[in-house]
Amino acid sequence: MDHLKEKGKKLGLGIDTGGTYTDAVIIDLKEKKVLAKAKAPTTHHNLAIGLREAVDGILEMDGLDVEDIRLVGVSTTLATNSILEGKGARVGLIGIGWKPKEDWYLGEQKAAFISGGHEVNGLEKEPMNMEEAEIAVNEVCHGVDVIAVSGLFSVYNHNHESKIRRLIKEKSGLPVICGHELTGELGIMERTVTAVLNARLIPILDTFIDDVEGSLRKRGVVAPIMVFKGDGSLMNIETARERPVETILSGPAASSMGGRILAGLTDCIVIDIGGTSTDIAFLDGGFPRIVPEGANIGQWRTRVRAVDMWTAALGGDSEIVVDRRGNMELRADRVIPLSLAAEMYEGFLDKLETSGETRFLVAYPRDGDGLNEKERSLFDFLRKNGPSTWSELKRNVDVVLLDRFVKRLRDKNMIVGIGLTPTDILHLKGDYQKGSVRAAEIGVDLYRPSMGLTRNEFASIVLNRVAAKISQEVIKKIILDDGGMMPQGRSCDFLLETASRGIDSDLIQMDVKVKRKIVGIGAPAHVYVSEIEKRLGTEVIVPENHEVGNAVGAVCSPIVETAHVVIFPQDEKFHVFSSFYIPVTYSHIEQAVGAARNMVERHVRERAEKAGAQEINVKVEVDYKKSIGGELVAGEIISRIDVNARAVGQPPI
Repeated sequence: MDHLKEKGKKLGLGIDTGGTYTDAVIIDLKEKKVLAKAKAPTTHHNLAIGLREAVDGILEMDGLDVEDIRLVGVSTTLATNSILEGKGARVGLIGIGWKPKEDWYLGEQKAAFISGGHEVNGLEKEPMNMEEAEIAVNEVCHGVDVIAVSGLFSVYNHNHESKIRRLIKEKSGLPVICGHELTGELGIMERTVTAVLNARLIPILDTFIDDVEGSLRKRGVVAPIMVFKGDGSLMNIETARERPVETILSGPAASSMGGRILAGLTDCIVIDIGGTSTDIAFLDGGFPRIVPEGANIGQWRTRVRAVDMWTAALGGDSEIVVDRRGNMELRADRVIPLSLAAEMYEGFLDKLETSGETRFLVAYPRDGDGLNEKERSLFDFLRKNGPSTWSELKRNVDVVLLDRFVKRLRDKNMIVGIGLTPTDILHLKGDYQKGSVRAAEIGVDLYRPSMGLTRNEFASIVLNRVAAKISQEVIKKIILDDGGMMPQGRSCDFLLETASRGIDSDLIQMDVKVKRKIVGIGAPAHVYVSEIEKRLGTEVIVPENHEVGNAVGAVCSPIVETAHVVIFPQDEKFHVFSSFYIPVTYSHIEQAVGAARNMVERHVRERAEKAGAQEINVKVEVDYKKSIGGELVAGEIISRIDVNARAVGQPPI
């Protein structure tokens, strides 16, 4: 650790809370070189606990002076998990100029919809009735924690949203989130969902940030703290408290940026093989591709800018199950690997050896509030007895349809499975040594006889299937991006499996050649390099420190903010609309475009500065949309003009 003893270095502390482990790295911010790293199990019931353990592990390393840490970057799954689990503040919603369709679920606890709103050209649809608005505010503000306000076409004119915000502040003093502040994209349902989810997440991210900040300050780390966003960039904690919804999918985004940085590439495909899933991202010019229409989280369609990540339910902790006929299945369910469970739970190895079973369940250390009688019976048994086989549960717990109640408790993050996984296979092969090799051997020995295989043959089949599945997912993503859709059916599956060499055919051979280099990150990435290279016909790079790529991305990425302005020509006038300024009208197109450029550049620079950026670069692009007809100008008329700006800056160090 002599490199840590060199004084005067500008060091970064990167932290990532993943599905299985929380990683921490110390990195030389100038050289982008990892100097130290540490891991701790992710504590799903309270992410801050695992985070503190990982940070303690790295701060205790010999030679590290915390005064040399100039920047902290944190990537967290908290926002995504909280949305999926339905957690957060009670939200009231006021909609202006629209009403939801019957099948819309927006996530609010109380709602009122009032007159007002604007047209697509930013002009007022109808005046807002302030008497009606006062009644709505008084009704909705009672019994909630925060208010979301969403007006029709507020991205082109936020006047009505701003009026309601002032009224809510006067009447209740509750926090208010306006849709136009979070996104400039159209789509009233998606923009409203974005505002409601942001409101729900505020207390959750507040608590998490307080825990992180308090823990670091107690340990002498006084550097600025940045939070990773889902689009592959950073923001300071003040901005994260205001716009927590922007942290959804921050984990996958951090993996894509970390992989690119470690490999030293700008255009590449990053594959992150994690415990729960495998994430695939395409990067252009050093940044991940962004979902054009906004991120989807479970049932929620949002307008949040987030990485266009292709996620496959396959990871190091995916469960391997072999039935009595010798058919092997790689399941999507995440379980604790046998090899790690043997280290975590006293007596588990003996129980595994004597039970003759590979599949167990265990309770998380939680209090079990909110469970019904059947759920409580199952949960209490597991909490009292520790890891238990399915056979034990069927004998001792009076629950009919056990599978259904197990699924409910797993969905509530109350219990987790234990079973044979690819991680155990890596222990067996000697490629990963964090747990009990003996437990992995027992698990394989219980399954392989029905397939008539040796341990090594069984292990090879598992690893080949994982490599083939990952290769298939890369091919699928390329087809979707280039072709726009993925054909369905057994014939398509056969072609994919043949192309990725997942199956052998006597009659056809298909060879794939991917034209970009692939970067593999995640703890097991190095194991699959040669097999993925053979299947995809391209170089696969697994950089040094690939197992902590997410944590590297969390601290080494830039700050990025975007904004746009739209200009609508009408009656020989040019109307300039945005989500952040009042509408303005000009007589000449050059005036309108010039004003829009200045407006959007100033706004995006201010947002970047507020997010903590220094050395800011702003790029503005003007896109003239033309159509045929009307008053002809060389055969075409300008129907609208989009002025887009992107600010890229560096975090403070």
